Amino acid sequence: MKGTKVACSAAPPIVLALLFGASAAAQDPPEGLDQLGTDLFAELLFNNQGTDYAIACSVCHGLGESVAGKGERFYADHTPTSLTAGRETTDRNAQTLAGVFRADVFGWDGAWDSMEDMILEKLIGKQYGWKPGARAEAIDNAAYVLLDEGHNAISGVPYLEQFQEVYGLDLESLEREEVAAAAARALADYTRTIDFSMTSRWDAFTEQNRFRKEPNADEDMLNYAASIESRIFNQEGRNLIRRPEGFTETAYEGFKTFFRVFDLESVGNCVRCHVPPTFSDYSLHGIGSGNFKTPPLRNLPRTDPYLHDGSAATIEEVLQGHMELAEAARAEQEGVDPLFGEIRISEADVEPLVQYLLMLDEVDPEDFRYYLINFE
Repeated sequence: MKGTKVACSAAPPIVLALLFGASAAAQDPPEGLDQLGTDLFAELLFNNQGTDYAIACSVCHGLGESVAGKGERFYADHTPTSLTAGRETTDRNAQTLAGVFRADVFGWDGAWDSMEDMILEKLIGKQYGWKPGARAEAIDNAAYVLLDEGHNAISGVPYLEQFQEVYGLDLESLEREEVAAAAARALADYTRTIDFSMTSRWDAFTEQNRFRKEPNADEDMLNYAASIESRIFNQEGRNLIRRPEGFTETAYEGFKTFFRVFDLESVGNCVRCHVPPTFSDYSLHGIGSGNFKTPPLRNLPRTDPYLHDGSAATIEEVLQGHMELAEAARAEQEGVDPLFGEIRISEADVEPLVQYLLMLDEVDPEDFRYYLINFE
């Protein structure tokens, strides 16, 4: 390793802007980012090598059949809370990375103002086996991986070459903390390319029936929900409702409960926070034990267990918990968002809601085309 003195803080946003140019949110992904991002996402050498458990972004945010003998993942973990490189249990469930770029703050509790800050803290913090007092060593290690280790086993292309090609950036001319921050920036840019495909039975249903798949810009959610209610009334009155194959009548009843915000019973009020098309408003809501971000609801069969602490093994358990939160909100329990109090569902509504939420599971383009033209 080079004997450069290491600063104990990351490169500030203004430095990153000077190094990389325009903010990532304002530009298209640079050419070559997919390879660089894939390599960094699977890089195991950011770990404190004194630990005995290999961590990479892809370990906690797996895709497909990433673990033998377990079900498919959609950029999520199999465990309630993830393990660190030091085999310590974290406090948070590793939720899907799809669509996270839509948020204004990052992490379950919104602890970070930028994705770059969050990722850098993971790379040089507890997640990768680094103790609080080892920040400088962790930064030095991250820089070493990019400067001296040469390449990741996936592509075999040295990081020095990749950063030069993708960003026009000469890593060897930078301070160590700037090199580490560059890794975080590239990973953040790559994460911004991870999104939902919007190819579920629900998406086919909206196209078949001409339902609006999402609210208009700055539209109040009550107005959006009312427009859906109106469309349901119009279509049902003329017997024009079409449901893609597999979108059962039970799921259809769950759909109506999910979007219902006015009535005395079977009022899910879900759409107020779980805003289409990703089914999240990416905002923080109080649950009594803290404020946590609304998770997206697409691909739930591939992102369990659920909630910020992974405490719900099934969708049914999540709904049961929301029924309890509704009671707590109506009792004006401190720290519980009043929006929960507007949920008025019973045990009879649970199964229809579960079946509807399963209609948000995305399929490949060929299956999606099938659902578009095959309906009940």
